[in-house]
Amino acid sequence: MNFKKIVATFAAAALSVSALSVSAMALSTKDYLKDGVVYINADKPEDPTWAIDAGVAQTDVYGVTFHVTFEGNDEWYGGGIGANSNSTGWKSIEWGTNSKEITADVENNTITWLSDAPVFAETDEYAQLWLQTWTGKVTVNSADVLGKDGVILSTDEAPAETEAAAEETEAETEAETEAETEEEAAEETEAEAAEEEAEEAAEEAEDDAPAAAAIDYSALTGEVITDTEATSAGSWGQAITLTTVKNENGVFDPAILTPDKAVVVYYKADTAPEVVLQSWSGGEGWAKVPANEELSTDGVAVFTYDYMTAMYQSEDFSSTLDAFIVGDTGSELTVSKVLLVDAASLTAGAESDEDVIEDAAPAEEEVVTEAPAEEAVTEAPAADTTTAPAATGNTAAASIAAVMALAGAAAVISKRK
Repeated sequence: MNFKKIVATFAAAALSVSALSVSAMALSTKDYLKDGVVYINADKPEDPTWAIDAGVAQTDVYGVTFHVTFEGNDEWYGGGIGANSNSTGWKSIEWGTNSKEITADVENNTITWLSDAPVFAETDEYAQLWLQTWTGKVTVNSADVLGKDGVILSTDEAPAETEAAAEETEAETEAETEAETEEEAAEETEAEAAEEEAEEAAEEAEDDAPAAAAIDYSALTGEVITDTEATSAGSWGQAITLTTVKNENGVFDPAILTPDKAVVVYYKADTAPEVVLQSWSGGEGWAKVPANEELSTDGVAVFTYDYMTAMYQSEDFSSTLDAFIVGDTGSELTVSKVLLVDAASLTAGAESDEDVIEDAAPAEEEVVTEAPAEEAVTEAPAADTTTAPAATGNTAAASIAAVMALAGAAAVISKRK
């Protein structure tokens, strides 16, 4: 699955919008800032996309100011600030409290990067502004997106115009509600009743279906990528860095990353680690891959093939991948083992789609008709249990989808009554 293709359709509609419109909206970045990254154009559907929601062309972005807290009274702080997109790659500029390209404003608790030209291209399918700390401890509190000459395109709080517009919209909605006819109200009541009936049918189907077995992470087996304990001290550091076999003294063979496999990381940390796929030979420069939340648990992070290819923007790991990295996401990290497992083993014990459909199908019944010599028995046709070949993923999720499909059919029937 390529998450960027999903986002690109929506991004195209926003690219032609002028930055002048943001003066009226000035949408806050508060809900678009995550782990030191501002998602101007998100590369995953679960992450927010500021430019689209704010009605701003990503080509109007010239930089960013991060509002931070310098903790620990350290003598020196430093790190990187920059962008990540199709056109920029992993663009990093060093910042510090002295002798760096960008000097942090410790007195005002800000770190600012401002470019002379637009940071992102119109064709970028994903675009991010980010801050990392390599020395000292720094907490990111908020961020302002900057336009040409440092004009702030966003504020930490929504402006008065936005609040007024919201109040006006609320008033209009209230008036429209009061103007509804009795016939519309009756239709709405009928629709609500049908929806409740469908929800009850879905709940009954879920109650009747046997629960899927939980993953026994301690029993997972596979190819050991590394079982040497490694640590990082937090601040987005790296615990494990394995260069690929196409490089001198490389030990990691990227050919093992295939659709039927998943990488499992056993760790101790306050936050789940991330995998970084790094390339200096033509691939995505610094692709940060998050753990699959549905398959992961405390102390065990699972990284799936579709997540890795989506973030790396390619399935050609063998030709371009130069390093496989396991790093922290801001908290101290200890990695005890990294394992390559069959993706199917992560859904072992889950009920199959066929089981769900067969359980929901009506039982065969015998219909006896009169015959002079013998009883003629007619059997009801068996339920069709044919399902499409499943892609790598969670079979338990597919089972739930099948149950919900049956519930949806019940909803349609109830609305026709």
